[in-house]
Amino acid sequence: MLRIVNTKRPISILLENVKGLTTHDKGNTFRVIRESLVEIGYSIFFRILNASDYGVPQTRERIYIVGFDKRRFEKKPNFYWPKAIGQDVGIGKFIEKGITSHSISSHLQKSYIYKFDDGRPQIVSPKSNFPVKTLVSTYHKIQRLTGTFVADGPTGLRLLTANECKAIMGFPRSFKIPVSRTQMYRQLGNSVAPPVVKAIVREIRATINTEGS
Repeated sequence: MLRIVNTKRPISILLENVKGLTTHDKGNTFRVIRESLVEIGYSIFFRILNASDYGVPQTRERIYIVGFDKRRFEKKPNFYWPKAIGQDVGIGKFIEKGITSHSISSHLQKSYIYKFDDGRPQIVSPKSNFPVKTLVSTYHKIQRLTGTFVADGPTGLRLLTANECKAIMGFPRSFKIPVSRTQMYRQLGNSVAPPVVKAIVREIRATINTEGS
């Protein structure tokens, strides 16, 4: 990434990763990333943002790094992180009703999903007025600790549908996913939340338009 940035010299860059990057190897990994970007001539800004603060019905904390090429600015630019919308969006209104596929078997529910009375996994319905837990790329493995499942279907419990996953990530319902369901879970679980990126890019553009050359 550094070689590409240093060769192409874009006026700005935007990087994203899991928030654990900031503490990996006692913070050394993140320190090297920051210092390397500064070394090749970029002013950087970083912050952990939660997708739920930007209209996405999902708690998804990620570290975002914004950089500006120092050669294109007379002084260090004033970059402002986008403000949160101030109100959580619940998953309930995005839950589809009457889905007969995606069911989790009664046996799996009894032997694994509900084997402990510990409030896990997270179960949602059309009445749920809160953001769901982070959608992970291994969602298809039906993990009780990280998974969010829907109270619906022939067995009373099912996996999230493609439309529900798109809503959780902030993709429009019209977004096409031409892959298998397993790959869909993997790809969306590894994706960025478009509304968050859009909000950041809007601020990057404002900084470039007012201070860049």
